[in-house]
Amino acid sequence: MAEKLAIHGGTPVVSQANISSLGTGRISSGFAAPYDFDEQDIAAVTRVLQKANEDGSLTRGSEQNKFEKDFAALHDSKYGILVNSGTSAFNTIYGAINPDPGTEVICTPWTSAGSVVGGVFHGMVPVFADIDDTLCIDPEDVERKITSKTRVIIAVHMFGNACDMDKLQSIADKHNLFLVEDCSQATFSEYQGKVVGSMGDISGWSFSGKHMTGGGGGMITTNNIKLYERGFGYSDQALNRSDGPYRDYPYVHNFLAQNYKPNELTAAVLNVQLTKVHGYIENKIRDAKNIISGISDIPELTPQKVRPNDRHTYWNLSFALEKNAYNCSSEEFAKAVEGEGIPMSGPYIGTGTPGQGPLYNHPVFANLDAFGKSKYPFDYNRDRPVDYKLTKCPNGEDLMGRGIALSMRGSFTEENVGNIIESIRKVSSHFKK
Repeated sequence: MAEKLAIHGGTPVVSQANISSLGTGRISSGFAAPYDFDEQDIAAVTRVLQKANEDGSLTRGSEQNKFEKDFAALHDSKYGILVNSGTSAFNTIYGAINPDPGTEVICTPWTSAGSVVGGVFHGMVPVFADIDDTLCIDPEDVERKITSKTRVIIAVHMFGNACDMDKLQSIADKHNLFLVEDCSQATFSEYQGKVVGSMGDISGWSFSGKHMTGGGGGMITTNNIKLYERGFGYSDQALNRSDGPYRDYPYVHNFLAQNYKPNELTAAVLNVQLTKVHGYIENKIRDAKNIISGISDIPELTPQKVRPNDRHTYWNLSFALEKNAYNCSSEEFAKAVEGEGIPMSGPYIGTGTPGQGPLYNHPVFANLDAFGKSKYPFDYNRDRPVDYKLTKCPNGEDLMGRGIALSMRGSFTEENVGNIIESIRKVSSHFKK
């Protein structure tokens, strides 16, 4: 007989004494914090504040310059731009590309809206392509979705797993498109030995709760000087700055732009965290592989597919429940694991939940709710507005609808990993048909 689940009144795998409430309403089984903030971080922030007492500024300075230079170099890029968030990074990328209104950007619908909303603010129309078994955008569907209006392809490296960059680059080259890498979930992941963020025309990262954090922050890298110059300007109101590409211009707003400047405190923390992130990632990879191995005899749970010679960094460890194998949904499966003291989530961004799931189901797209009562840009230079209610990505809806995910931490202990394995096995045994 299967062991009684904690959600049904049974004894949880992790003692209630070790379960604490998280701000999100999730539970944590005695896990240490995901990041290590120590004397180095404190000293870095203190130095910035002490310097600010002398020069009165917490804005762009030596900490930001150092991070931009070091991070770009680690991605074989000549240029880096630090901004205040991942969403700002992608808005800046679209600002650098400077697309015409009515043109299209192709992206997976399983991602943060930050991947595409910057395009909408520039008058672009998102076109959503399906995913393949890697849970990343499917190059074949990308090519099917290309029209005369297509300008940009966004390669979202999902959960830390790299997109098929060779195929996407070939498509981008064939159709003269910009290929943008969204590395927010995949810092230092690799595609066939190449670090993500080093292959597209321009790349972006989020540092708000991903593999590394500065309590915020986002990053752009590129080897294209024109994209760098306009991107740098776009992130800082297109004004001249002494260390920027518009330094020889008059002090005027040279084009329509935003203010996405970070501060030296964020940059100082990121500089220290950059020395630690490789350790976090190695721990995540080790623990993810141990969890996969620990439940490898449960064929009803399939881990995210990883191509040979790629490096998945496991921001999230994801599994798909085999069809008709369990007497529960993936959401119910995840809640049962959570009841055992392990913070697990169900389908990514609510796939299968009305009004949630893939981005084309979210009200901003389903209702074309962007600029007042207009349908701009979804109806711009078109015979009729785009209707996202007609969009279907069947492979992704199936795979993601059966998904469960564990947010990996570089601070997991062997006991944590053992508890995760035990909890998944217990829930699987209970619900298995």
